[in-house]
Formats: sequence, C-alpha cells, structure tokens
Amino acid sequence: MQNDISVLVIEDEETWSHQITYDLKQFGFTVVGCVDTVEDALPAIGANNFDIALLDINLNGKNSGIALGNLISQTIKKPFIFITGSVNDGIVAEAAAALPSAFLTKPFNPASLFISIQGAIHHFSAGQNAAADKGDPQVNSFFVKLGNKYARVDWPNVVCLRSDKNYTSIITSDNNTYMIRSTLQKTLQHIVPAALKGNFVQINRGDVLNKGFIKEVVDDEAVTEHQAFSITEAYLKNLKQQLNIIS
Repeated sequence: MQNDISVLVIEDEETWSHQITYDLKQFGFTVVGCVDTVEDALPAIGANNFDIALLDINLNGKNSGIALGNLISQTIKKPFIFITGSVNDGIVAEAAAALPSAFLTKPFNPASLFISIQGAIHHFSAGQNAAADKGDPQVNSFFVKLGNKYARVDWPNVVCLRSDKNYTSIITSDNNTYMIRSTLQKTLQHIVPAALKGNFVQINRGDVLNKGFIKEVVDDEAVTEHQAFSITEAYLKNLKQQLNIIS
C-alpha cells in the first residue's frame, strides 16, 4: 500500500512556516505538525508520527534546533533536515555532528525543498548523513512510501506520467504504477529534474511519455514495449518534432 510521506515542521518564523507547509501540501506530503518552540517541539518529536522532520537550527534565536536534531538522530532514529538562514563554519560543524540527512539554506524555492526531502530520504536509507553528501544522487530518482518502507523509483525507468485529478500516476518500465499527490503540471514543473525534463513529451491532455521508450508511432498511437498510448491532434506536431520525424 502506498502512503504519503509525513513531515513534522519545526520553524519559528511564521512566514517561512506557512510557506513550507503550503509547499509540502502542494507536493503531496502530509504535514503532521507545525511547531515554533522547543517546548512544543519536544512532545511533537516524542509522538513519533512523522517520516521526516524539517528543523530550524536557530529556533527562537538560538542554536537549540541542534539539540533537537540530536534527539531525533539518537532516540527517534529518523531522517531530518536542518534549515538555516545563516551559514558559518562553526554552526555547520556543530550541526553536522547531529547527523542530519540534509541541509537547506534560506531562502529556498519549492523545488529545492522537494529535492532536499528526497535527498534526505536517500541518505538516510543508505546510512549516510549530510556531511557525506558528494552531490545530488537523488536527481535521477525519487522515493515513495510503501507501507513502512521507502521505494526508490529511477527517473530513467519512468515510461509515462499520467494525470489523475490531483495526483500523478507514474508508470515504470517494469509495469509498476506509483501515485504521487501532485497534479501533472506541478509534477512536470517542480518534481521532474531539470536535466531530465527534455526526455518527456506530452502526447495528449493526460499523458506525458518518456521519449526513450517510444518504439514507433502508428497512426494516432505512440507504441512502447508494453503499451500503446493515444496521441491527440493538438500534440502530434510537437511529438513529431521531438522524435525528429520528418515526414
């Protein structure tokens, strides 16, 4: 069974708290709590009903967020991301000792938030922390929650992105289908990595195909190894251009 990834937000700046909560919901994450003090954070962490936490280092104007990070790391043993608006070697070194799965520096955009969460889950699942980050290995993959586990989906294996109201169905080359709570347009805009967006082409109002899986175009269908997809007239010209069809 596939579930939404649940997030605990610990942030004392109201503007950022609202923005983060809004962005998380837009991406289909479940926000299980949003607190702004150490006193409220302690029982929220103790409830242990989240998959990942977003944690402001300078909570209430101090570095008290680092102590909370240590609590999550040592007691709850779940991934968390440190958020900070100021970076210096002393703070970074102290924060890294708490073994966060990622860092996120303000200001950041919605896409950076999504990528950071995916990267944090990647690092946590691999037994790494932010200090071990050598880049962005998550750029070619993303994670969905299946029961109490995280399933990794590699973008090169994605055949089709299909609109399903407020969700996007992701069909992979091994005939698995995953659902993410994001509209197709938001998925294309924010979730598909920028470097891979050129691999996908829309063929009708609800389907976007990975060009690499198209074996042939027959009449009004794009044919892949396992399935044929309908092409509507409005998208046919662009599809031919994308596939370098010259006749």
